[in-house]
Amino acid sequence: MKRTFTRLWLVVLGTLALTGALLPGTALAVDLPGGKRIYAVTIGQVAPVGTTPTGNEFSRLAMYYFSGNGTVREGFWYWNWNQGYPGVPIRTTSAGCDNCKIHTAGGFQTGAEVKSLEGTYTTSGNQLSITWQGGVTEKWAVATPEPGISAISLTGSSYGANVGQGYGSNASNDLAVPMNEVPKKAYRGRFAHNFFVQSTGKLSSGTGASKIDLALDGWKQCNGDCLSGLFDAGPNACTACPDGKPGKIRYYLASEGGRKNFYEHFCTCLVQGGSTPCYTGGSHRKPQLQVIDDAGKFRGWVGIEAQHREPRRGTLGVHWHVDL
Repeated sequence: MKRTFTRLWLVVLGTLALTGALLPGTALAVDLPGGKRIYAVTIGQVAPVGTTPTGNEFSRLAMYYFSGNGTVREGFWYWNWNQGYPGVPIRTTSAGCDNCKIHTAGGFQTGAEVKSLEGTYTTSGNQLSITWQGGVTEKWAVATPEPGISAISLTGSSYGANVGQGYGSNASNDLAVPMNEVPKKAYRGRFAHNFFVQSTGKLSSGTGASKIDLALDGWKQCNGDCLSGLFDAGPNACTACPDGKPGKIRYYLASEGGRKNFYEHFCTCLVQGGSTPCYTGGSHRKPQLQVIDDAGKFRGWVGIEAQHREPRRGTLGVHWHVDL
């Protein structure tokens, strides 16, 4: 009798498998987007070029964790255009170069709150759909630019996000590349941001191609956790210089360990305080997350900028720079 029951149960299991029916408590397998579990993502709402920001704009820097059963989790940092974010010094300094403090956007420093969301996802061909708790949705196009890494590009959302880019792999979430091992090459990408025009007192928006070029001779390894460079500014880069000349720009790229990196730059003509080269004013502060491929190789960053210390001032946007 027992043997007969076992045969019958195996037949039932086979029928369920063929028909797609599920046993109670059984999770349906869902393809990972691009075959990758962990994505570093930048996403936000940016006013279209030529329009005035409304005040609803925001930027979010996140890690997306996909399971194989259709659930997804997000850990993220968030900034919005209606709130000021004073710069905060990080632990790492530029000792070995000019020995200055390095700053990040308030909310990204060690110990700052990391928000989280839970949701579900589906994949269909090269399309990824996510529904987060509360019912908000995102839609992404999935691509595989090279073996070992996938990319997602935002195509729509139900909550105002209109620009986003992410890169994913199956490398461990704990894996990161120390700053002194980051390849010294050009990382090309794109930015989209809202900004306050100091000379006119008006709000504006812009987008375009950009890069972080670590192959330039001006970069110096200050210490194991920091790079710094001093470069001539372009004709439209340092318009706030008192003498009206282009001047120079100081860059810092730093780490405290892990995938979080800290990118900061400012026009040196704005430094005050006599002999010190250090600046505490409104620098461009850009929190970033490392992009790592399946082999553990460093491929670049996704990031945001939250430079404003007062609501609707400075710059707020998203960017990404990779070697793909």
